[in-house]
Amino acid sequence: MNRIAPTSVLMAGCLAGGLSPLATLAEDAPAVAIVAENLCTDRPVKIVALYAKVAGLTPPVSYHWNLGNGKEWNEPEVPEQEYEVGRYDVLLAVKDGAGRIRKASVAIEAESHGCGVMK
Repeated sequence: MNRIAPTSVLMAGCLAGGLSPLATLAEDAPAVAIVAENLCTDRPVKIVALYAKVAGLTPPVSYHWNLGNGKEWNEPEVPEQEYEVGRYDVLLAVKDGAGRIRKASVAIEAESHGCGVMK
Protein backbone atom coordinates (compact mmCIF):
# COMPACT_ATOMS: atom_id res chain seq x y z
CA MET A 1 0.00 0.00 0.00
CA ASN A 2 1.35 3.40 -0.95
CA ARG A 3 0.84 5.87 1.91
CA ILE A 4 1.34 9.31 0.46
CA ALA A 5 -0.09 11.76 2.99
CA PRO A 6 -1.52 10.45 6.27
CA THR A 7 -3.70 12.86 8.21
CA SER A 8 -5.57 12.41 11.47
CA VAL A 9 -8.79 13.76 12.90
CA LEU A 10 -9.90 13.37 16.51
CA MET A 11 -13.67 13.36 16.89
CA ALA A 12 -14.86 13.57 20.48
CA GLY A 13 -18.30 12.45 21.51
CA CYS A 14 -20.48 14.66 23.70
CA LEU A 15 -18.47 17.82 23.02
CA ALA A 16 -19.61 21.04 21.41
CA GLY A 17 -17.85 21.32 18.09
CA GLY A 18 -16.62 17.74 18.29
CA LEU A 19 -12.95 18.59 17.66
CA SER A 20 -11.64 19.25 21.17
CA PRO A 21 -8.92 16.81 22.26
CA LEU A 22 -9.64 14.46 25.15
CA ALA A 23 -6.89 16.11 27.18
CA THR A 24 -9.10 19.17 27.67
CA LEU A 25 -11.87 17.16 29.35
CA ALA A 26 -12.20 16.98 33.11
CA GLU A 27 -10.50 13.78 34.29
CA ASP A 28 -13.71 12.44 35.85
CA ALA A 29 -15.91 13.21 32.82
CA PRO A 30 -16.59 9.98 30.90
CA ALA A 31 -15.85 10.53 27.21
CA VAL A 32 -15.23 8.63 24.01
CA ALA A 33 -13.61 9.79 20.78
CA ILE A 34 -12.85 8.39 17.35
CA VAL A 35 -9.41 8.93 15.87
CA ALA A 36 -9.54 8.54 12.08
CA GLU A 37 -6.34 8.43 10.06
CA ASN A 38 -6.76 9.11 6.36
CA LEU A 39 -4.27 7.05 4.34
CA CYS A 40 -4.03 8.67 0.90
CA THR A 41 -3.29 6.28 -1.92
CA ASP A 42 -3.13 6.48 -5.68
CA ARG A 43 -6.01 4.01 -5.85
CA PRO A 44 -9.61 5.17 -6.30
CA VAL A 45 -10.53 3.74 -2.90
CA LYS A 46 -10.14 5.69 0.34
CA ILE A 47 -8.34 3.79 3.12
CA VAL A 48 -9.06 4.86 6.71
CA ALA A 49 -7.62 3.58 9.99
CA LEU A 50 -9.94 4.08 12.99
CA TYR A 51 -9.48 3.64 16.72
CA ALA A 52 -11.29 4.65 19.90
CA LYS A 53 -9.96 6.82 22.72
CA VAL A 54 -11.78 6.67 26.05
CA ALA A 55 -11.42 8.61 29.30
CA GLY A 56 -13.13 8.35 32.67
CA LEU A 57 -14.90 5.04 31.97
CA THR A 58 -15.09 2.12 34.41
CA PRO A 59 -13.57 -1.17 33.18
CA PRO A 60 -14.48 -3.43 31.55
CA VAL A 61 -15.27 -1.39 28.45
CA SER A 62 -17.06 -2.83 25.40
CA TYR A 63 -17.03 -1.31 21.92
CA HIS A 64 -19.50 -1.47 19.05
CA TRP A 65 -18.61 0.13 15.71
CA ASN A 66 -20.90 0.61 12.73
CA LEU A 67 -18.32 1.39 10.05
CA GLY A 68 -20.77 2.86 7.54
CA ASN A 69 -19.60 0.47 4.81
CA GLY A 70 -21.79 -2.46 5.87
CA LYS A 71 -19.26 -3.76 8.40
CA GLU A 72 -19.25 -3.80 12.21
CA TRP A 73 -16.45 -4.27 14.74
CA ASN A 74 -16.21 -4.84 18.51
CA GLU A 75 -12.66 -3.88 19.48
CA PRO A 76 -11.10 -0.46 20.25
CA GLU A 77 -8.96 -0.53 17.08
CA VAL A 78 -10.51 -1.27 13.68
CA PRO A 79 -8.59 -2.89 10.80
CA GLU A 80 -7.99 -0.47 7.90
CA GLN A 81 -11.25 0.09 6.03
CA GLU A 82 -11.83 0.81 2.36
CA TYR A 83 -14.46 3.32 1.27
CA GLU A 84 -15.59 3.76 -2.33
CA VAL A 85 -16.62 7.22 -3.60
CA GLY A 86 -19.40 8.64 -1.38
CA ARG A 87 -20.22 9.65 2.19
CA TYR A 88 -20.09 7.20 5.09
CA ASP A 89 -21.12 7.78 8.72
CA VAL A 90 -19.00 5.83 11.21
CA LEU A 91 -20.70 5.35 14.58
CA LEU A 92 -19.12 4.14 17.84
CA ALA A 93 -20.96 3.18 21.03
CA VAL A 94 -18.92 2.36 24.14
CA LYS A 95 -20.38 0.80 27.30
CA ASP A 96 -18.42 0.72 30.53
CA GLY A 97 -18.62 -1.53 33.60
CA ALA A 98 -21.00 0.91 35.32
CA GLY A 99 -23.47 0.62 32.42
CA ARG A 100 -22.77 4.09 31.05
CA ILE A 101 -22.96 4.39 27.26
CA ARG A 102 -21.02 7.04 25.37
CA LYS A 103 -21.20 7.60 21.61
CA ALA A 104 -19.10 9.29 18.95
CA SER A 105 -19.30 9.58 15.17
CA VAL A 106 -17.30 10.74 12.19
CA ALA A 107 -18.37 11.31 8.58
CA ILE A 108 -16.04 10.03 5.89
CA GLU A 109 -16.36 11.57 2.44
CA ALA A 110 -14.41 9.56 -0.13
CA GLU A 111 -13.47 11.30 -3.36
CA SER A 112 -12.54 9.65 -6.64
CA HIS A 113 -8.75 9.95 -6.22
CA GLY A 114 -8.51 8.07 -2.92
CA CYS A 115 -7.99 11.06 -0.62
CA GLY A 116 -11.31 12.12 0.85
CA VAL A 117 -12.29 14.50 3.61
CA MET A 118 -13.22 13.61 7.21
CA LYS A 119 -15.72 15.88 8.96
